[in-house]
Amino acid sequence: MYLSNSELKQLDLLKKKSPSERFLLMLQLIGGQIEAMKAGIRYQNPKLDEMGVDKCLRERIIKIYSLKH
Repeated sequence: MYLSNSELKQLDLLKKKSPSERFLLMLQLIGGQIEAMKAGIRYQNPKLDEMGVDKCLRERIIKIYSLKH
């Protein structure tokens, strides 16, 4: 498998960051994914309150990462 020039540049930029900076980037990416999932839940269930959205999010995350499908 070959990496594109863009992917190689991204890897080079990441190598220049400290471990704590890379960790912060990872947290930001995960946070963005969670917000996108919440937006999808709100779109599909417009009447849910914030607690309902959080419950659905928790259930989806458990389903995604559970080995018991």
